[in-house]
Amino acid sequence: MVPWLFLVTLTAYGVVAGLTARTVFRRSRAGFVASRRGGPAEWVEERFEEQERAQAEAVALMSGLCWVVAVPALVLRRVVAGLVLCRPAPRRGVVPTPTAAERIEELERALGLGAYSSTPLPGDPPELRRAEGR
Repeated sequence: MVPWLFLVTLTAYGVVAGLTARTVFRRSRAGFVASRRGGPAEWVEERFEEQERAQAEAVALMSGLCWVVAVPALVLRRVVAGLVLCRPAPRRGVVPTPTAAERIEELERALGLGAYSSTPLPGDPPELRRAEGR
């Protein structure tokens, strides 16, 4: 009786670990693709394969092996993120500072980088290069 219980326990642990790893990998990939939605789909896929796949696989493997901790973290992700990363409410009457995107665009324009560059950069999407005649 005990060997079967041991075998069933290991099998269940392995199945849940595999499902957890698969879920974490899919979330990592979806997050990467969502952060680069400006480029063409195959360009984004190439960037994921070149830059992020190894890291996403490693994180998924570790999350799968530690699924006892990872599953509650995945389920309660928004609650935990809200508690840990909470920010104070914005004060009324205060002039808002420029958003990060506006500031980055201003700095790129001043330095002649990104879309304002006359030379192509290795990470630029293909249509950005074509649109500017690079």
